[in-house]
Amino acid sequence: MKKPLAVFLAMILFVVCFPALSENSLNVVYKSDFLLNGIDGWYANNARGEITGDGAFLITGRTLDWMAPKRVFDLKPGVEYTVSAEVYQDKMDSAVFMLSVEQDGANWINLVTKEVPKGEWTKLEVTFTLEPYNEYSLYVETLNAPEIDYQMRNFILLAPADAE
Repeated sequence: MKKPLAVFLAMILFVVCFPALSENSLNVVYKSDFLLNGIDGWYANNARGEITGDGAFLITGRTLDWMAPKRVFDLKPGVEYTVSAEVYQDKMDSAVFMLSVEQDGANWINLVTKEVPKGEWTKLEVTFTLEPYNEYSLYVETLNAPEIDYQMRNFILLAPADAE
């Protein structure tokens, strides 16, 4: 008798919780695969960029923090996006990196900062909502480490399934 009751209660719990789970599901808007797709719309903003043999985007020749990998995305205001990227640097004991958004080429918002230790791939991740603008660019830059070379990989942009 206990087993059928447990199965019945589990089914009720699933039916009650499943709609809530599906409402919170996220769709992949963009996922970098530099080995498969090459630069794929990214560019090294006032720096040099190349794809490494292991599929990362290497940024070199920087003299200012904002000289960083950058890409224009078709984003919608009012939508809650989640963005993440992994970065790697082996020049300083640690360096601070930022995920930023540029809106219409004149309004910049630093979404998240994180310290990246030397020699470790580190994930930056943040959820954000945008104000109305015509064009949005996302990029990964440094803070007070303008001349270090670094790599970026696994850039992922997510949005709610109902955001389209």
